Amino acid sequence: MRLALSCLAVVFPTDRTLPALTPRLQTFTHQYPQGTGIGDYVRFVLVLAAQDDDQIITVTEELTDTYRTGTARGAPTRARALHLLGQMLTKVAAGLTRPHAGQ
Repeated sequence: MRLALSCLAVVFPTDRTLPALTPRLQTFTHQYPQGTGIGDYVRFVLVLAAQDDDQIITVTEELTDTYRTGTARGAPTRARALHLLGQMLTKVAAGLTRPHAGQ
């Protein structure tokens, strides 16, 4: 649930949501390593929360090249990032709802 709410916070940022979001998400970076679905998602949301277009486009390119396809490279930075964020959230949600062994 927190991951979905963080997604909403970066899609619809306010002066209150982004400063509150960052420290909470940083605690997840220790639980979920980079290179995992949730770990990459958390780190990408942190980049989006920083609202630095140069960093956003760099990380969007890296994640698109490494993990995802279909993000239109000709689209504006924010649109590309949000498209990728949607793909990532869908993948993370699918992993969380999949039955685990022994269930």
